[in-house]
Amino acid sequence: MNHPRAVRGCGPQVAGLLLLALFGGCQDTARTVDPLNVLGMGGPPIRVGVTTLDLSPPFLLPKWEALRLGLSHYLQEPVQFELMTPRQIRVHMGTGRLQFAMLQPGEFAEVVSAGTGEILAVPLNLNNQPYRQGLIIVPPKSTIDTLSNARSLRFHFLPVGDRLNDAAIGAMIEAGVPRSEVTPGLLPGLSMLTYHINSLEVAKSVVVEDKAVGVIDEYDYNQWTQTGGSLLLLRPSKDQVRIIGKTVRIPGGPFVVSIKTDPQLRERVRTFLFDEAPRKHRLALAALNYKGFAPPVDARDYEPVGKIWRLLKPTTPTTPTTPAATGSAGRARESQPWRWSCLAPMSIPPSCDALPAI
Repeated sequence: MNHPRAVRGCGPQVAGLLLLALFGGCQDTARTVDPLNVLGMGGPPIRVGVTTLDLSPPFLLPKWEALRLGLSHYLQEPVQFELMTPRQIRVHMGTGRLQFAMLQPGEFAEVVSAGTGEILAVPLNLNNQPYRQGLIIVPPKSTIDTLSNARSLRFHFLPVGDRLNDAAIGAMIEAGVPRSEVTPGLLPGLSMLTYHINSLEVAKSVVVEDKAVGVIDEYDYNQWTQTGGSLLLLRPSKDQVRIIGKTVRIPGGPFVVSIKTDPQLRERVRTFLFDEAPRKHRLALAALNYKGFAPPVDARDYEPVGKIWRLLKPTTPTTPTTPAATGSAGRARESQPWRWSCLAPMSIPPSCDALPAI
């Protein structure tokens, strides 16, 4: 008479074993049951430092999120991108806490100045080139022949955020033109900058306005015919503009590896960047305006870009300025990295130093 009761008691146990066998299989139990490592049973994630957070519509996810997911899937390891300042990346790469970093060109010298990392790969832009350079142009009949004479003229730029814009401003400043006279705006006293979608639109505006100057991409210029073109018909030629200066040559923002990163992990990530990503993750690369990755370039090529970056970057206080922010809380704010996985996309302020300690 006790057999039915025994069978009923074994039911939940058998069901539990079946579910465990079904979902677990022969895999590591900690990874299967706790894939997000909520319980802390797995190892630490592979950490990649980043300094920018560009959110893409319509989901307002970081542009590098698809690349992060692809890298995590390829390595079969959790990968975490952490938003930091260049100084924080330098410190955490030195300790080995950060294995990798994706930097802007101007930040490279600051991050590796202490010998904490080296270039693993350099991205190829949409023209399949590791470098870009800007040409500063005026109308062909303009009396302006040098950058120093182009002060107080309306300056036409490439799209917002294009690195050639900063490079052009840096070239003007080095030529002796104060920054305030590089972009005077549409009306006196206003700082209304003029941006265009491509080099063709910049050239068209410069020629139509006559007393103007602009920056275009050298790669685009080299694709134009020598003569006989028409800007209005979207078929420009080189004789329709005149070059009065060039920007520095800008290499792509490097993918950097810490000197303390495990050699096997380093090689696996390198294989992903050079082989896996261009074949299977083209959309992830396109979101970053990349075609793929190239071998490291000469680290000295980043020095001119770093000089411009230091010249133009905003000066942000690195220490608390209010009494409420002083003390240990202020020091924690200065040293803590910012994990994307712990922050809502719309809650991140422009400056990393303004984020609360996590």
